[in-house]
Formats: sequence, structure tokens, C-alpha cells
Amino acid sequence: MTFPVETEATIRRRILDICREQTRNVVDITRELALMMDNLSDGKPKDCKDNYGNMVKIMDTFDGTKKKLLEEVASVGNLLGSRDDFIRLIFRIGEVADYAQGIGYRVSSIIDKSWKLDKRYTKRLAEIVTLVLEEMSKIRETMMSLGFNPTRAMELSIAVEDTEKKVDSAYRSLDLEVLDEKMPLRTILIVRDIGAHMENMADLGVDIVDLIRVIALTA
Repeated sequence: MTFPVETEATIRRRILDICREQTRNVVDITRELALMMDNLSDGKPKDCKDNYGNMVKIMDTFDGTKKKLLEEVASVGNLLGSRDDFIRLIFRIGEVADYAQGIGYRVSSIIDKSWKLDKRYTKRLAEIVTLVLEEMSKIRETMMSLGFNPTRAMELSIAVEDTEKKVDSAYRSLDLEVLDEKMPLRTILIVRDIGAHMENMADLGVDIVDLIRVIALTA
């Protein structure tokens, strides 16, 4: 008995489905991070810790899906023409999630150590991560379109770049403001570090849509 050989289109659809699941996980992780920053700004440490716990749970799911995705791409070998682009896409999405968890860990540590941050800056950081969440949501929308309408995916990717520019502008403004303030060095370092991680998430978002464009062109 002869079994039918999978076509590249079938393989591509299956891998795209898993990529969509990963972008959904990234949105969920970033949403918990945004809630965490809001709760930090509002002086709700317990809620912050709950948000971080949720992030860790989602990361467990994320890591499992990433492993499945890498195994899937590796198993099809040269049957998938854009295999290397998908591998790069998988790792870029993973880096975004890692940065988000890194921020969550820092905020959780701030609470554990009872360090005080000026509400002006926690509010500004909360605003930046809200923009990052908006960008991640647009990336997910772009990824959703990739399977059935590559042209639409190309159009949606522009909105991701526009949001990244807003994140970049907000971060630069905050960074310069913090450097100009007279406050403890520890506070300056924390605010700048968290802000830089958020900017890195946004920058990686642009890398992701660039890869989505490349994959769309090979559809």
C-alpha cells in the first residue's frame, strides 16, 4: 500500500497553524506583562505577582509549542522551500517572549525587595508596554492573514512598523528624562533596563514582520 506524499502547501499550512498559536501565546504573555505594569503603577503588588505567575504558565505552553514547531520544521527537511525563514521566525518570536518574561522577573524582584519606584515612571513604562501589546496584537493579525491572504499580510505588516516607531519615541523620551533626573542610581538603572527590554521587544516585532513578508512572497 502506498501512502500519499504530503505537498509543500499542506506542510506549510500545518506549520503556519503552529506559528499562529505561538503569536497568540506571545500576545497573552505581553497582555499579562501590561497588566503587571498597570498593577505596579497602581500599587497592587499581589496582583503583580499573580500576573507574573500567569506569564510563567503561558511560557511553559510557549516552550512546548516552540519545541513542537522546531521538530515539525526539522522533520520536513527540504520539502519546505522556506524552511530556513520559518526557523528564523520561530526563534524571533521566542526572543520576544524571553524579553517579556525578563521584564516580569525584574518587576517581581522589585516587589520582593520592596524597592520604590516613582509612579511617574511606572506609569510611563505601563504606557510603553501597552504600545508593545498593540504591536504584538497586530503581528498576530498579520500572521493570521498569511495563510489565506498573503497580500493582506503585507499590508498589515506596515501597521506593526508604525507602532514600533511609537514605542521607540516613547522609550527615548523616557530614557532622556530619567537621565536628567536627580534620583538614586539603582532607580535610574531599573527604569532604563525595563524600558530597553520593552524597546527590544518592539524591535524584534519588526524583524518578525520582515520574515512574514519573505514567507508571504514565497506563498
